[in-house]
Amino acid sequence: MQINVKVGDFKTEPADAIILGIFEDEPLVSVVGAADEATDGAISALIDTGDFKGEHKQTALLYTRDAITASRIALVGLGKNEDLDIEKVRQAAGKLVQELRDMGLKTVVIALAPETPPEIAQAAAEASRLALYQFNQHKTEGLDKVKALDAITFLVTDEATKSLVEEGVAIGDAIAKGTNLARDLSNQPPNHLTPTLLADKAVEVANEVGLKCEIFDLAQLQEKGFRTLIGVSQGSVEEPRFIILEHIPDGEGRDTVAFVGKGITFDSGGLSLKSGSGMMDMKHDMSGAAAVLGAMHVVGVLKPDLHVVGLIAASENMPSATAQRPGDVVETYGGKTIEILNTDAEGRLVLADALGYAAHYNPKAAVDLATLTGAVVTALGNLACGMMGTDDALMDKIRTAADKTHERVWELPLWDDYDELIKSDIADVKNIGDGTAGTIVGAAVLKKFAEGYPWVHLDIAGTAWDVKGSSYIPSKGGTGYGVRLLVQLARDWTS
Repeated sequence: MQINVKVGDFKTEPADAIILGIFEDEPLVSVVGAADEATDGAISALIDTGDFKGEHKQTALLYTRDAITASRIALVGLGKNEDLDIEKVRQAAGKLVQELRDMGLKTVVIALAPETPPEIAQAAAEASRLALYQFNQHKTEGLDKVKALDAITFLVTDEATKSLVEEGVAIGDAIAKGTNLARDLSNQPPNHLTPTLLADKAVEVANEVGLKCEIFDLAQLQEKGFRTLIGVSQGSVEEPRFIILEHIPDGEGRDTVAFVGKGITFDSGGLSLKSGSGMMDMKHDMSGAAAVLGAMHVVGVLKPDLHVVGLIAASENMPSATAQRPGDVVETYGGKTIEILNTDAEGRLVLADALGYAAHYNPKAAVDLATLTGAVVTALGNLACGMMGTDDALMDKIRTAADKTHERVWELPLWDDYDELIKSDIADVKNIGDGTAGTIVGAAVLKKFAEGYPWVHLDIAGTAWDVKGSSYIPSKGGTGYGVRLLVQLARDWTS
């Protein structure tokens, strides 16, 4: 689907529908007023009947009967003018474009008022592409019945507005494409996205958007001492990979921020085998890695004045005669030891090596994303991820980015008291606690290896897939949660 910006007159613009945003209890002015006049008061008549009030996400369709070139005008309610925010724009745009697509329309035009802020255009472009996402890569039947919009055009009235809107649309479209990349990766069946294939995709992304990329294969991981990443993989025929992506800005002295992703491309639980129902969605256990790769794609497009490093620990956790056992002790990249009491607590093992390696970059901040615990779903449901960390200022930055993107976070405590729960009798740390505070215990394990830099852990197990409630992120499959949050963090860092 193409998203364009052009100067023009909505009355003569060829399209299947012209989209107009309507405020509740507001006079019809500007472009909306002109559309009402062009259609002999059809919009105001509809409002007068009470059938359409402009309430948030309310939609209505008018047929123009050749009053203008486009055959339809699609109205979407924006709610009260004083209550409008960016998220309301996303929700309204996402709902309407889905409805128009499902009607079988191909081309729509969003008519904007003069001096529309670029943030509004960004939100509408972002939500539109996100809302229209479909994952049909493995279907062979019924594809001729799949409905899709071909083009969305943002129509403005003057060149000055066009330049601002173009900037906003470009940012929103890039963010949505990166998020949809993460959704594609998360939705891939595990036989179509092994650690090797995930690494291949990272190389492809790096070449596409101009990132530096390095991949450590098994031999290099052995040589460098990534023993916990290797240990998780040793029950599988699939080799692990460690993926490094870098956006290196021009000039010296730029801050470094590291994004770290858990990339378990399939998690059976290992010898601590999951139940059948608990295993079915475990292709999504690499959603943290997907978010990092999607965010790095956007970073490569937008090129912030910031050194951004993406680190992905990719592995498959399987049971076999060679799999690591409950009771094994493994040495991490940094030299500390972990007693493995449950092989299904493998995410913290691969991240131990990744967080240890992150210290090489002396980052001003490191943020890891991982579908780490089911306990976070019990605590927070599907509306927010659990946030824990060692740096209050960094958590404040993430909260700000979360408020802007509506990828919400909620801080859980990570007091030193919780370290008592992961003390091992025979190693430096054990990989599970006593069954209480599961989300916090997982973060407490990671804290042992995120040393020497400000660090925050985001447990995204509740927000990574099958989340209901958003009109622009359909409820089935991967959500791409974290891409927009990380990108906003990077953009705000340099603003």
